Amino acid sequence: MAGVSFDPKGAVRFDLRNGAASDARGERLVLVPSTVFQELSESSLTALGTSIGRACGARVANRLGGGEAVLGASLDDVVSHLAGELALAGVCSLEVERWGRAMLAVVKNEAVAADAFLCALLASAISEAAGRSVFATFIGRDALLSRFFIGSHKAAQRVRGLVAEGRSYGDIVAMLQGSTS
Repeated sequence: MAGVSFDPKGAVRFDLRNGAASDARGERLVLVPSTVFQELSESSLTALGTSIGRACGARVANRLGGGEAVLGASLDDVVSHLAGELALAGVCSLEVERWGRAMLAVVKNEAVAADAFLCALLASAISEAAGRSVFATFIGRDALLSRFFIGSHKAAQRVRGLVAEGRSYGDIVAMLQGSTS
């Protein structure tokens, strides 16, 4: 099914008579105000981001034919499906930037502006879809968007260190080009 763009038709179903919402596979969904997340601890935000991300990634893998099919699909197709799932979940708008070998997730209009939540959400969604471990690390934010490095554990630790040193987004991207692992 790779090459097919994301189609939200039937992705969320509302059964008003029985007071239920579900996804296309029949899994129950709960809609909550985003302000609820402001009350949660960092570990709770991480756990919730992981759970939501896994569910979104599993739906992408299912739609595209499994982890191997996801890995064989074009980046545009995979991002289209991931972005669609994250938008349906109401958490954010997603795009991807490639800088040499470095890949950055660009998040806009996030419902939860917490780095722990967004890192867990992105890493688990991509990992679940692709069937292999991927890590996300916050790299920078401006008024309109947030950027997260996506890569291996080793590369994510390196980026975390560069951010902690106070390196700018541009410096970090320049250092990552051609050297991610």
